[in-house]
Amino acid sequence: MSSAIIFPAQPEQILKGLGKLWTSLGQEEKQQGKPTVLRACAMTLIVATDESDGGFSASQTISELMHEHPSRGIVLAVSPKAERPIEARVLAQCWKPFGKAEQICCEQIEISVRPDNWANIGPTLVGLTAADLPVVFWCRHSAALSPSATRLQIAGIDAIMNVSTKVIVDTAGENLDTAFELIAEWRSKGRVVADLEWTRLTLWRQPIAHIFDNETRDNPFSAFHTIEVAYTDEKPMAATYYMAGWLSSPHSAKISLVRTEGFGPGIHRITIRSESETIDFERTTPDTMTLKSTNKRQRKYSFANRSLDKLMNEELAIIGPDPAFDAAFLRAQELPVEYR
Repeated sequence: MSSAIIFPAQPEQILKGLGKLWTSLGQEEKQQGKPTVLRACAMTLIVATDESDGGFSASQTISELMHEHPSRGIVLAVSPKAERPIEARVLAQCWKPFGKAEQICCEQIEISVRPDNWANIGPTLVGLTAADLPVVFWCRHSAALSPSATRLQIAGIDAIMNVSTKVIVDTAGENLDTAFELIAEWRSKGRVVADLEWTRLTLWRQPIAHIFDNETRDNPFSAFHTIEVAYTDEKPMAATYYMAGWLSSPHSAKISLVRTEGFGPGIHRITIRSESETIDFERTTPDTMTLKSTNKRQRKYSFANRSLDKLMNEELAIIGPDPAFDAAFLRAQELPVEYR
């Protein structure tokens, strides 16, 4: 269920549209003769995008995320094709859990903005975030994150950050120096920042962490003095640096990044060495990873590229700072520039 176009897209008009939406859903409940709608909201999730689809894919992803993280979703689509400077519509995303009679419904606000009005988005957001709840900003506005971003584009991003609890970006395929400089700048201002390239490493990080979670293990992680991360890209990308940073940050182990052939882009192999043991974790087929040690232990894991909604679900479960990412990022910044 959605509303007509709201123009001008002023906060009070948008909130009035939401009120009418819930009134309409309430009337449907009366016709049913029993409660059929459960209103849910645990945060405000703002997505800014300049993708050519006008925010369609962002809206689809938000609707999926709401199943695990009920929220007031706000999609800010920047497009030269927008019919008006800033316009909006509101809708309800509803689904019925298996075996339940009630629908769970969340609010979604879709705002279209012309590029020359992007810097004015701040006042429109005032009052639209759900009161007393976290605000997560997922930035998919590529132009505003690029080295050539204009003053107006940066101003629009800053306006959203000023109301946000956490900022999520995706540095996959981005210039590494530019991405790291931007994240470091945000962190220096006290922002909580997450990168989906770090989230993609969970498939690699969890099995390694499980090895050393065993307190009875004879050879602790602190004994491993050398780490090698092999990658298949032309040069190491953010994920490679994050992995090297994560593994070396606790005890300042020696790091080596090497290029190799493998199954698709990204990390291909991780090797960690101590005086008495070597552990290899490697993609041995396109969909299999093998973890083996010189102590003759071996285990296989499935490998599959994770969808955006799965990555986002993981990040939305951590609203505050992520100490593991913070340590990995700081260490990654210290790695030699010649690798980049």
